[in-house]
Amino acid sequence: MSSARVIQIVLVLTLCLGLQAKVYTRCQLTRELLKNNFSRTFLSNWVCLIEQESDRNTSAMVVKSPRRKYYGLFQIGSEWCKEGKKGGKCDITCESLLDEDIKDDGVCAVKVFEAEGFKYWAKWEARCKGHVLPDIEKCPDWVHPPSRVSPPRDKRTIRGKRNVRRFSRRAIFLSQPY
Repeated sequence: MSSARVIQIVLVLTLCLGLQAKVYTRCQLTRELLKNNFSRTFLSNWVCLIEQESDRNTSAMVVKSPRRKYYGLFQIGSEWCKEGKKGGKCDITCESLLDEDIKDDGVCAVKVFEAEGFKYWAKWEARCKGHVLPDIEKCPDWVHPPSRVSPPRDKRTIRGKRNVRRFSRRAIFLSQPY
């Protein structure tokens, strides 16, 4: 079976299974990577890698042969996942690398990076290493990263509210004339 035919079959199956895909802008991608705890140190390298490998498309898939397939934003090879059920070096399904949720993709990409470095990705070697990297410092989330520490208002503690009241009483006491 020709590789073009295999790609067509995979695309049809992906659409039939209802997998949702997303194509990120550069700043949306930066935000998602920061939310998924990617280090700022190599963030421009990750953005460059993703732009070169998948064009920021979560559903990108490349079939080089029946045994060599690459999935998702990071174009993670089939040795790291298993089709149809969890498996591979990342213990995930390959199909999960094609959906909009990039958390599992990111965890697996970091495992690949820890094992092999950026050199695992040929397009990073050819188009990012030693080249001008994407300017992500203009993205709003680079300057003001998404907050992960402040709980929603309805989850704040009563103790915190008491401290505010105590402060308010003290402010009233201090503002009264002697």
